[in-house]
Amino acid sequence: MPSRHANRQAASAPSVRPLRGFTLVELLVVIAIIGILVALLLPAVQAAREAARRSQCKNQLKQVGLASMLHVDTFGFYPSGGWGTLFMADPTRGYGKKQPGSWYYSVFSYLEENTLRDLGKGETVGSQQWRNAITQLIATPVKTFNCPSRRNIALQQHDSGSLAPDFAFVNAGGGLAVAKGDYAANSGDARRHASTGLTSGENMPFPATLAQGDNYNWPAMSDPFTETGAENLNYQNGVVFLASEIDGAKISDGTSKTYLVGEKFVAPKAYDDNTVYQDVDRYGDNQSMYAGYEWDNHRVAWRPQAGQRFFGAPDEAWQPQQDNNRILQSNLVAFGSAHAGSMNMAFCDGSVQSVSYDIDQDTHRQQAVRNDGGDVTWYIKQGFRN
Repeated sequence: MPSRHANRQAASAPSVRPLRGFTLVELLVVIAIIGILVALLLPAVQAAREAARRSQCKNQLKQVGLASMLHVDTFGFYPSGGWGTLFMADPTRGYGKKQPGSWYYSVFSYLEENTLRDLGKGETVGSQQWRNAITQLIATPVKTFNCPSRRNIALQQHDSGSLAPDFAFVNAGGGLAVAKGDYAANSGDARRHASTGLTSGENMPFPATLAQGDNYNWPAMSDPFTETGAENLNYQNGVVFLASEIDGAKISDGTSKTYLVGEKFVAPKAYDDNTVYQDVDRYGDNQSMYAGYEWDNHRVAWRPQAGQRFFGAPDEAWQPQQDNNRILQSNLVAFGSAHAGSMNMAFCDGSVQSVSYDIDQDTHRQQAVRNDGGDVTWYIKQGFRN
């Protein structure tokens, strides 16, 4: 028989309830709530990341703008545009009109890229040592020149037509790997806006070889009229173009009101492999950032030709726009970016501004032309550039 003490312990002992886990329904509800919270937070996280990338891109253009101003301080003019698509940078030819390579190459010394700038310096042009240096140079990307919203580092196959004999080795065997840039210099609203070697109205005359370029009779580009009073189709009213040497005095509209370098339009299909994407748009991103004056490294702000449309493109193709795969054809000559709503543009005073894709077309042209006095209708009053 239990003792009275044992009965008292049994009576005072707490009752123990069995432990119960979550039901399947409760787990599903929790998971659903977590999913909703993630879905709500993800756009905010992505927006914050894109804001950081846009800020980085803007800072890179700021560096390019300041480097260009240092170039002006040293040489008296903004970086030159080079000789055309047949040519690459040549370390033996210095700066300005005598440099066949791009404006990118000309600002290297002011972006702490002297090692790259000096590759091949002192070598004999055409020698194997010179070719090896050029091969290493054009295959070397520079992160400052790639927008992080588009691609961190762009390195693709060189994919264009024939090059000058001096640089034919770049295309040998299907084309070398070359670094691409995401920024383009401002060539105004010039009718002729490239030197590609094609027999079309968009092209400027230029030398066929490095040796020929040493004593080349460059086309007259500073006067909108010819000696007979007709429109000079070779006239260039931007800041960086074929063999250019533009100083601040020639930017009569003011350096704070004139584009210098901005983001360029690139179709997303061409981001990683332009040899697969075969539409016309790829021609604005199929060469090296070290190549001379051409669509890869220069853009314009208006329809280049009178009386016809470049590649049959509509007018809006010259309007800055966010990267897309629509077939607008001539947006390969337009500014644009991977950012939503607006792009970054460095001005000739070194400042950087955001330019909306909805910018008025005349305003866009005014900011691209260095000497129109803020009135693009001046050209129409003169009887041309309709």
